[in-house]
Amino acid sequence: MKLLHTTIRSFLLVTLAILTVTGIALYLVLRTQIKNEIYEQLNLQTEMIAREISQGKAIAYPLVGVEKLTNNASQQRIQGDSVIYDIVTHEKEDYEYLSTVKIINNHTYRITVMTTFIGWNQYYSTIFYLLLASVFLFTIAGIIMNLVISRKIWKPFFLNLQALRNYSLSNPDKLQLHPSGITEFTEMQQTLEDLTERSKREYLSLREFTENASHEIQTPLGIIQSKLDRMSQLPVSEEMARYIVQAKAGVERLRKMNKSLLLLAKLDNNAYTGKELLPLHDIINDHLEQMEDLFAGKNITITVQATPCSIRSHRYLAEVCLSNLLANALHYTPEGGSLTIILQPHALLLCNTGAPLSFPAVQLFDRFKKGEQHMLTNGLGLSIVQQICLLNHWSIHYNYLQGQHEFRILFPLLPSTTNN
Repeated sequence: MKLLHTTIRSFLLVTLAILTVTGIALYLVLRTQIKNEIYEQLNLQTEMIAREISQGKAIAYPLVGVEKLTNNASQQRIQGDSVIYDIVTHEKEDYEYLSTVKIINNHTYRITVMTTFIGWNQYYSTIFYLLLASVFLFTIAGIIMNLVISRKIWKPFFLNLQALRNYSLSNPDKLQLHPSGITEFTEMQQTLEDLTERSKREYLSLREFTENASHEIQTPLGIIQSKLDRMSQLPVSEEMARYIVQAKAGVERLRKMNKSLLLLAKLDNNAYTGKELLPLHDIINDHLEQMEDLFAGKNITITVQATPCSIRSHRYLAEVCLSNLLANALHYTPEGGSLTIILQPHALLLCNTGAPLSFPAVQLFDRFKKGEQHMLTNGLGLSIVQQICLLNHWSIHYNYLQGQHEFRILFPLLPSTTNN
């Protein structure tokens, strides 16, 4: 749930609780005050009637009753309410009355005075509708206020969030965050800037170490390879020759791994910047011709459905990407399996038969991750493919369905294609 929605919901709950308590309190206070005021007026009216009786005046007021009592009659003071039918409005009206016994000129009188009063139900309905209207108005005002405040106060936060999403440690530029007048946002901004700077220094240090290590390894590898080649030309025993072949295979694996690590370091450093428009279908055909004997050696059936398609990329990276995908299919497709290549506008699909992965699919593009049955590979091929896709803003997806591994690469729409 968004922060704005949480704030509005809390605001509405608090507002509803406050207005409910306020409405009940208002109802009780009004009821008490109005009743006190009514009985005060009835007392004054009773005193006025008693004064007129003492003066011998005839009492002929509406809603006033005067009854002469005997000495043994009840002299209890009575007050209450009653409902009387009004013949004018044809409705039952609420009345408050006060019945008081007065001794006037040695005679006992019961004076009863009455006054109309709006019923409590009407007061309750009025307060309820006022409360409902207040809740509605407070709700609308609260939503508008929160929207306005959130757009103004939270604008730097969302701008900084977008900047963090788009930021990469391989970017040479410093992370630029928008300033804010809010203390908490300023502290968070400072913390993020410090964190990214530390992470960037560590990343650059690791990348520099990888590049230097790869370069330094190349020379001794070349020396070892040269010495092994010379040793293989000397007259040696069969056992020694077998050892030399195994050593040369190990050196070759190490050389390929070193080359892959150096390529990954260059990709992280954005060393390949020259992009051009490339016919992908021609690159696919060239690589299939080069690897034709390798696939034929494992009796792998290849099916190609290629629609002419152009991509924008550095040529070397495009060739490495496709070469690694084909090499992966060659390594993991069993004898007599099949490989299907489908090239569509803005999409490339490679499907090869094979056993399911022995590890979670989310780890497929991790560095040095490889199937247990192919320990001779260095486990960097698909990592390089992913980095090339990331550098070119391509998206790559993997799926295993009906006994087939599927790799799908989606290319962005090119302006030149849309014009055609």
